[in-house]
Order: sequence, then C-alpha cells, then structure tokens
Amino acid sequence: MGASMPKPVEAAVVERHAARGWTAAVAEVNGWRPNMEDAHVVHLEDDWAFFGVFDGHSGQACSAFVSRRFREELSQRGCPEDDASVKSLVLGIDREFLASKQPGGSTGTMCIVHKPKWRGGRHLLRVANVGDSRVLLGRRDGSIVDGGGTDQGLTMDHKPDMPSERARIERCGGTVRSPGQSLGNVARVNGELSVSRAFGDSKHKRTGGPGPEDRPITADPELARFECDETDFLLLVCDGMSECSFPAGEVVRFVAERLNAGMDAGAAARLACLEAIRRGSRDNVTCMVVLLTGPSAIETGVEFVPGPITHIHRKGFQSAYQEMALRAGLSLAQAAALRFEAAQRELVEAPTDALRHELASLGSPQGAPGSAERLAWFEAWLRRAPPAFGGLLCGSGLRSADAGA
Repeated sequence: MGASMPKPVEAAVVERHAARGWTAAVAEVNGWRPNMEDAHVVHLEDDWAFFGVFDGHSGQACSAFVSRRFREELSQRGCPEDDASVKSLVLGIDREFLASKQPGGSTGTMCIVHKPKWRGGRHLLRVANVGDSRVLLGRRDGSIVDGGGTDQGLTMDHKPDMPSERARIERCGGTVRSPGQSLGNVARVNGELSVSRAFGDSKHKRTGGPGPEDRPITADPELARFECDETDFLLLVCDGMSECSFPAGEVVRFVAERLNAGMDAGAAARLACLEAIRRGSRDNVTCMVVLLTGPSAIETGVEFVPGPITHIHRKGFQSAYQEMALRAGLSLAQAAALRFEAAQRELVEAPTDALRHELASLGSPQGAPGSAERLAWFEAWLRRAPPAFGGLLCGSGLRSADAGA
C-alpha cells in the first residue's frame, strides 16, 4: 500500500450533482498510489438522498462493484425504510460480491439524509459505516459537530485492535497481529488487513459464522442516527484524507472557509484532497461535500483538473495519470493538452520555477487549443521522451526516460 511513484499524481476528477434541493460534489485524486481504487455514490430524490464513499484495496474490483450495486438497488427499490433494511442491503451486496469470486475488498461509509417533514424542521441523518472511511458533519462557521466517533466524526473507524473488534475476530477464528515494522506499524487481521470490517475479502470470511456478522472480517455496518440544520454540511472521506496530519476538525474548517469565500463544493473538495497530500497522505484521496440546499433543476457534470505532468514518461506515473483522465472520459493526450493550458494560466497567476521547468519541458505545441492538430502534437509528444524529462529522470537514478516506476 506504500508509495511507488516519484511524485503524486495530483490530477483530479470532480463530479458535481445539484438537483431537487441538494448539492453534492466529489473530488478524487490519485495521489502516490499506482492506481485509483476509490468509488462513490450520489443518489438524489425529492425528500431523501443517499451518499457513499467506497475505498477499495487489493484492486478496484470491489469498490466498483459495490458502488454500482448500490446505485441499482436504490433506483429500483427506493430508500431503505429502517436500520434492518440498511443492514440487509449492505450484507446482500457483500454476499453478491463474494459469490462473484472477484479479488479484493472495500470499506464503505454511507449516509441517508431525509429532508424535514415541516418547514424549519431538522434533517435526519442515517449513517452506516463499514471500515475506516468517515462521515463528518460541519457547520458553516467552520466548527465540527462532534458525533462521538473517531476524531469527532459521525462514524467509528473499524480497526483490528479495538477491543470489541479484536474479540469478534479472535472468537471467529482470526488473529490480530500487533503493530510492528513488518506490518507497517498498524495492527492487522490475520497479519494482512488493517481494517476489521469490509466488503469482499473472502479469504478472511471463511471461519466463524454461521451469520455474516460473525466472521473475522465482516461487512456488518455500524448504524447511527443524527440530526442537523439546513445550513450544515456533510463530508464523506476515505482514509487517504484521515491518515495524515489533517485532523477532522481542520478538514471541516478548511472546506467551510472555501465555501464561505464563494467557492463551489467541487473546487473545495478538490483542494481538500490536495491539502491532504501536502500534509502527508500516501493514499488515494476522495472527498465528498454535501450541501443540504440546491436547485430544483438537475445539474450534473464531470470536470478533469490536470495536475503537473513532469514525470509523465515514467510508466507508473503515466498509467496512474491516464486512469484519472479516463475517469473523466479523456485520453492521456487530451489530459496533457489541458495541463499545458492550465500551467500557462498558473504561471501568470503564481509563477514558480517548477512551472517554468514544466512548460519548458513541454516545448511549443502546435495548433490551437482544442484542435485536432494540437491533440496530434501531444499524442506524438507522449511517444517520445523530451530531453528535459529524460535528464530529470536520469538524475533520479533511472537508466532512461522509459524505465518503469
């Protein structure tokens, strides 16, 4: 799970949803990881909505499967009516993934929000959590609403060394190995997983039973209810946001300051992800911002915000950057062309030596922005290693610009 690239991929995909009196935006940033394994769900109805962030591990198969099935079930069956229905839905989707025999697993943090039934009433929050992604509740003054969970969140991180989690794991035939250098200084279930609840992970669900709740790793969701005001906002974040020097209270304040300055939810979410990387996150980073007001008309969109591409000719960096572009429906060449234009703007607004070096390495692309000629130029550029990039890469110890990460 450690870093494997010379620099983090800071390209972001920002997805925005606004409809039926809701506003939600989610930003995904690849960061230091070789591939993006996060997924999410935004489902909006007139009087209720469902939000979820799913953080995959050992590949993206599980998070992608789980998010897709939640979308389908919510569209077909509507809102789960009570806690028993939520639990049944979560465990049912987990059972389906296990039956598919696909590898990997995923945490999941979810919140169903109900609009008040009368004017001036409070919103009802129904939180369900599996693993160590989190739901946070903030006020527009930048304060966090302490939900009694991990780091004042509305959810509790499910870690193997929690007394209640350890007891279940050991009762069900699993083991908890204490933190040590060989384990990355975190406790792990059966010496492998650093979370004690997750979708998938079939090899850790073979003992115990008979029910799915009684396994070393379980997808049994922890459920809770809260209330909030219309002016409050929700954050759903993966552990890439929390496992760095960015406490939940500071995350809430960071987002609130930008919302209060007039920034839209998507831009605020992206900057929060980048701030997590700046503060030491070595994982994928996802941040969803949910506002409890919005337009009646449906407004959706996906934006690709390109990050620096100075290491684009290293294979690991390039494949991760390309995957982020594909999530926004773009080719790598289209993403590189967008980065050139963005870097030019950034150089005018806040010039740095890093930007000058990046633009010098890119050279002088032919054709107008957005033209076929410009795209063809970047496709050709990607097939060769510019001298500036090659020199930089050789200086970092690689034999050539085409050496793998």
